[in-house]
Order: sequence, then C-alpha cells, then structure tokens
Amino acid sequence: MKYLEQAKNIIFKRKRLFWLGNTLFWFIVILESVIINPETLESIDRFLKNVFSINLAAFFITCLLRLVYKKINVHRLKLFPLALVVIIYSSLAAIIWTYSFVIISHFLNGELAKAPFYILAHLFEINVISIILWSCLYTGYKIWEEWNDQKYQLEHERALLRTSQLEMLKYQLNPHFLFNTLSSLRGLITADPVKAKAMVTHISEFLRYSLLEGKNNEVQFIKEIEIIKQYLNIEQVRYNEDLLVEFDVSPETNDLMIPIFLIHPLVENAVKHGMQTSKLPLNIFIHSKIENHTLIIEVKNSGNWIDKDPQNGAIYSGIGLQNIKKRLEHSFPDRYTFEIVKEPEFVKVVIKIKFNKS
Repeated sequence: MKYLEQAKNIIFKRKRLFWLGNTLFWFIVILESVIINPETLESIDRFLKNVFSINLAAFFITCLLRLVYKKINVHRLKLFPLALVVIIYSSLAAIIWTYSFVIISHFLNGELAKAPFYILAHLFEINVISIILWSCLYTGYKIWEEWNDQKYQLEHERALLRTSQLEMLKYQLNPHFLFNTLSSLRGLITADPVKAKAMVTHISEFLRYSLLEGKNNEVQFIKEIEIIKQYLNIEQVRYNEDLLVEFDVSPETNDLMIPIFLIHPLVENAVKHGMQTSKLPLNIFIHSKIENHTLIIEVKNSGNWIDKDPQNGAIYSGIGLQNIKKRLEHSFPDRYTFEIVKEPEFVKVVIKIKFNKS
C-alpha cells in the first residue's frame, strides 16, 4: 500500500510538472516574440490577436503532441528512431500550427486569408524549430524520468529482497531454539513434572514476547536482553545450580537499536557447547558498553571451543554464527566487527558496532 501511494504521488507530481513546464516554455516563446517585435505591445488588442492567441494554439498543439509521444513511448526509442520520430511529428505539429496561425489571423484580423507561400514557408521554418526544441526538452525529461523510474523500482526491489532476507535469517533462529527446548521439556514431563510446569510457563513468556516484538526487524538493546533472560530462565529450570549467569549491561546501551535475536544464538551456543566442555557450574557472562560511539557486546562462557560434536563426531555447521554475520552486514555494512576469542578455559564472542554520532 505504501508503495502504491508513493507511485500515485509521483504520477501526480509529474503531471503537474508537465503543465508547469509547458506553460513556462510557451511563456518564454511569447516573451521572445515581444522582445523581437516590440510593436506588438502597442495595444492589448494587438498583443492578444498576434502573439497570445497564436502561442495559445501552440500550447494546445504540444499537449496533443505529448499524448502522441506517450502512446509510442518515444523516450524508450534508440537514438536514430528517436530523432526521426521527433523530426516527423514536430514537422506535422508545425504544419498544424502554421495553418492555425492563418485561420486565427483570418478570424481575428481579417488578414492572411490567402497567405503567400513564402510567408507560410517562413512561418513553418520558425514554428518547426520551436516544436523541435519543445520535443527535445520533453523527450529529454521523459528519458530522465524513465531512468528515475528504473532506479526507484530497483531500489524498491532491493529493499523487498533485503527485508525478505532479514526475515528468513531471523526466523531461522527460533525453530532451532524451540526444538532444543521442547526436547528438554519432553524429558522433564515424566522425570520432574514440577520443573516441566515451570518450563512451560517460561516458554509461554518467551513466545509471547517473541511474537510481540518479532514483527520488527530491530529492537532496543534492553529488550534483546529481556528476551535472553527469558531464554536463560528456561535453561536454568533444566540445569539449576549447574548454570550461573552474570549480566553487566551498561545503561548507555539500553536504547540502541539492534537486529532482533542478534545475541540470542550466541547465548544459546554458550549454554549448549559450554555444558559439553566446561567444569560445572557453567559460567556465562554477558557484557555491553559504549566506547567511542561503538557498541561492544561480549558473550563469554567457561569451557572450550569445539568444532565437532563429541558424541557423534559431526562437524558443527555454525549456521547461527553465519546468520549473525549476515544480519550484521545487512544492518551495519562496514560498521561492525565480529570476533571469536578461543582460550583454554573460556570462549568469548565480541561484537562491535559503530554508531553515528547523534
């Protein structure tokens, strides 16, 4: 709907621009006629009969010529056919204008009812130059307009593609999380119904929040932290004292806008891989701050970096990390860094996003 409204506004502005441009062109022609033949200003009656009425006829003739040019899409022709069309139709328009001059002069002045050929030839020569000039200006504008249309359409298509890609990347994250969570819930239903009930409550809260905020591609940083806390509440039902989480979130970062679910997969990986490699309890540290107009996000967990699943030896695909990089590139091209720090006792992921000075 927004695109259609923009298109309607553009069409309306272009129509208005044509009428303004056409009026201005023939006003300049009238002004030139007066400068060349100042005697036409000796009386209003003479001016109206010999200058204004003739150019008014030309104004309407070029309005009709515009319809012809639009019908044949003159602005989409190649150079030689375009020049040929302009010359032919401008000449026809000039002939009509010349005989209009004769007819108007006859009815208004009683003169030139039978104008000599040399007078008509001279009038035609002047008129055809004016019409060709008008045609060149009009087709030049239409070519520029066509170029802008293509540019606008391309930008619109790129915006749609970019939005669809972001939506795809965003929703690739949630099924992964839900699969793991529901698998854990299934195991708790019979083993510990109380924990299972608590987990269902946390899952409901997480989904409610995700559905409300997930309609947007961006959220405030503090809301992303709230999503993560909902997720960690679920995991702490599973692991109890085996999972310790510490937040150090600077208030300066709260209102900054970031892609939704940007940090969540990092925390999910920290829990998943940390539980496989860390001494218990698993410690997860989430930190944010601002330095030199740069948002710095750190997700750190005890344990080691692993490339393969220790249970079946399968190589991890790293889809979550790849998606994060793609989303950062979409939202902050050339304004971010993504770093993985691998140490014997911990793994840390650091994201830095440069924000413009406000």
